[in-house]
Amino acid sequence: MATPIRPIPVVTGDDALRFVEAAEAAERTPHTVELGISREEFNKIMQTAQLY
Repeated sequence: MATPIRPIPVVTGDDALRFVEAAEAAERTPHTVELGISREEFNKIMQTAQLY
């Protein structure tokens, strides 16, 4: 017998507003990743990589 799918909780009220504000703020904020190597080293690796 199949396991029933649990209902997805719905966020309402002040919690929903905080969630939407946090999501919009995260969308506006640029995110970067630190590679630990210089841009020149990265470009050199990408030039020698065999991309198909």
